[in-house]
Amino acid sequence: MATIDSVVKIQIKRQANNVTVRDLETILILTEHTRFEEAYRIYTSTSDMLEDGFLTSDKAFIAAQLIFSQDPRPSKVVVGKKLEADDYVVALTKQQAAYNKFFYVITDADTDVEKEAIATYVESQPRLFYVFSDSTAATLTTETTDIFSKLKAKSFARSFGIYSKNVANVMIEAAWAGRFSAETIGSAVWVYKELDGIIPDSYSSTEEANLISKNANMYTYLEDDPVVYGEGKVVGGEWIDVLLGVTWIEVRMGERIWGLIKSQNKINYTNAGISMIEIKIREVLDEAVSMNILTADDEIIVRVPNANNIPSSTRNTRILSGITFEARLAGAIIKVDGIVGTVYA
Repeated sequence: MATIDSVVKIQIKRQANNVTVRDLETILILTEHTRFEEAYRIYTSTSDMLEDGFLTSDKAFIAAQLIFSQDPRPSKVVVGKKLEADDYVVALTKQQAAYNKFFYVITDADTDVEKEAIATYVESQPRLFYVFSDSTAATLTTETTDIFSKLKAKSFARSFGIYSKNVANVMIEAAWAGRFSAETIGSAVWVYKELDGIIPDSYSSTEEANLISKNANMYTYLEDDPVVYGEGKVVGGEWIDVLLGVTWIEVRMGERIWGLIKSQNKINYTNAGISMIEIKIREVLDEAVSMNILTADDEIIVRVPNANNIPSSTRNTRILSGITFEARLAGAIIKVDGIVGTVYA
C-alpha cells in the first residue's frame, strides 16, 4: 500500500531512526488465544471482551484492564491473536497485514529470546514501538546477559521496558503504556507518575543504579509516593518523549504537505508554490512549540530554495528538495542538582 512517504519525504536529524506513524495512542495487545476467529478486534472496554469469551485470567484481558484503568487512558486497544504454531514475529507480521493502525506493541512473550526477536523486528519497522517488561534476577546486577543489556548493546531505539520483582504485576508494561500513551505528545516524560493496579517494588540503591545504567525503568517508591522511576529512556538511551515529539513533527508535517498537494489542482514550481509548502512546515513547527515539543526560546529557521536558482533538469522531475529547518527541542527537567544557598541571622 502506498504511503505519504512516497510523496513527501521528511528527515529530522536527532536520532538514527526515522519514524512515520499516524496514531500515537493506540496499543496492540498481541497474545496467544482462541477467543475470536478474526485476526484482531478493537475494544473500548473490557466488558466487551468478556462478552467475546475472554476470561479475567487471560493475558489479553489483564493487559486491557490495566490500560483502561489508567488516568488518562487510551480510548481503545487493538487485541490481536497469536496462533500456537506461530512465533511472535510471524504473528506480528500477520497482524500488520490485517490491520496496522497502532503504534505501541505489547505481548505476552516470556523468554528473552522471544523479546529480543520482537525488538529486532520492531527496530526495522518505522510504524512500531515495542513496550516490554522483565523480572529476571540478572537485570538487577552488573551482568550483561539480561534482555535490557542485550538490547542496549544493539542501541535499539524502538523498544523500552519496565522491570518488576513482583510476580503479581502481570503485564505491568500495559499499565505503563496505557498511562503515558494517552498523554498529549510533548506534555509528559514517561516517569514520576502512579500506575493504577500495579504494586510498587522496593529496590536497594545498588539495584536501582544497575537498572538505570541499563536504561530500565521501574515502579517503586520515591519517598512515600509510588511512581514510575528511572530516566524514561528507550533501551538504546534516547529519551522516550524526544522520540515521540520528533515522531509527531515528522508525521504531522507529512500529513499537512500531503493534504496541501491533494487539495490543489496543481502547485506551481515557482516561489509562490514553494511558499505554500513552507507555510505548512511553519504551521507544524509552531504547533510543536505550543505542545512543548520545541522551544520558543530560540528562533525556528526554515530554509527553502529559490525557484529561479533550481536547474530546469531538476524542475522537470517535479520533485522539490533542498528544504531544511532548524529548531531546538524543549527538552525536560527530571532532576535538580547543585542548589547552593546561604542563610544568615
